[in-house]
Amino acid sequence: MENKKLLRRFIMTSTFAGAFLAAPHIGEAALGDQTLKQGTTHQDVKELQSLLKNKGFFNYHETTTYFGPITTKAVKDFQRANGLTVDGIVGKQTYSKLLEKSVQEEPTAYKPSAVSTSTSATSKTEKVLKLHSTGKEVRKLQGDLKFLGFFTFYKTTEYYGTITTEAVRKFQISQKLKATGVADATTLNRIQEQVAAKKNPSAPAVPVPQPSVPTPSVPAPAPPQKETVELKFGSKGPEVMQLQTRLKNLGYFTYPMITDYYGTVTEESVEKFQKENGLPVTGVVTNTVLNKITEVEKTKGQTPKTSDQITINVIANAAELMGVPYQWGGTTTKGFDCSGFIQYIFAKEGIQLPRTTAQMWNATTSVSQPAVGDLVFFETYTDGPSHLGIYIGNNQFVHSGSSTGVTISNLDYKYWQDRYLGTKRVNYLSSIKPF
Repeated sequence: MENKKLLRRFIMTSTFAGAFLAAPHIGEAALGDQTLKQGTTHQDVKELQSLLKNKGFFNYHETTTYFGPITTKAVKDFQRANGLTVDGIVGKQTYSKLLEKSVQEEPTAYKPSAVSTSTSATSKTEKVLKLHSTGKEVRKLQGDLKFLGFFTFYKTTEYYGTITTEAVRKFQISQKLKATGVADATTLNRIQEQVAAKKNPSAPAVPVPQPSVPTPSVPAPAPPQKETVELKFGSKGPEVMQLQTRLKNLGYFTYPMITDYYGTVTEESVEKFQKENGLPVTGVVTNTVLNKITEVEKTKGQTPKTSDQITINVIANAAELMGVPYQWGGTTTKGFDCSGFIQYIFAKEGIQLPRTTAQMWNATTSVSQPAVGDLVFFETYTDGPSHLGIYIGNNQFVHSGSSTGVTISNLDYKYWQDRYLGTKRVNYLSSIKPF
């Protein structure tokens, strides 16, 4: 029932434009190191959208790593409002303007301590720095964490991104503080103490562990069997999608769609599962965690994901790619042709489909009326099936058009009515492959 409710809610959305949660690249450059424009997929895009959202120009309900039409419009609106060249491209001038007065934190400045053996009450800071904070305080924080061995990016910047967040988390873990990734007053003061202690080893202070030695997020007795890390923050791929689906079935993963990226939402879901099932709360999926998930599934009588779940995921996969350009023969996020797009989004669910439109027509089953997730075929530039898309309800389908890229079209339009060949259904059970 929950799947059907979710599916109906998803279908009622008027448009997928802007992509829901495109899978980010693992690497990260400092914001401003590269020019961003439509078609770019990178973690910097997510940070760009956050800056635009803070300034009131990016109004989509969430940020993504894909630079699509909505981001382009937001950039142009910002450029127009600030007297910049209105080209929708984020270069140095646009970056500089975006970073002006963009700190949303308390006005108290973070002033790291000088070399000393103690920290007085008056020198303690009340500043809070967190994801998307900007300014010299962020650069100093990164410098201190680099000095302590936790910030490993090749240079410091004035932007608090995901790398800074992870560095703060690692420091907090090493100090047995709550690992939030937010540099609150307690964390900042502890960093000051550790910097002072490292510069003056004779002064008593809380010892700084060697960052090269892995430290568990939560102190716990050594497990009786050797632990192996299977998935963690930053992991990506079909294994992550399987994990999210299993946690969703158990009620822990509450995000409205499944992705192939292990981000903060997935991490929080894992932590909640670990906490409620007596495991160390690390946010990291080990073989012990996977075994526990299997155990809980058995006690609750869980079954493998259903066709409805796969359909929801397939539609969500398509939504992530809105605005990706068309490319003849394309099968990647750099550009898709119509069949390459269909093959790609089904493959993310472990569904193997043939490469060409004609082959997909022959490999699927005809149905009289389209249902969500079915393939709709058209005869366009040649005889027989030569174009296709995925039906998403309300007489709409998502596809990669030669003049539009990945977009949504309406079956009621005369162009598509005149070329419509029929609807076919994918047999998930015979097409699915093991992850």
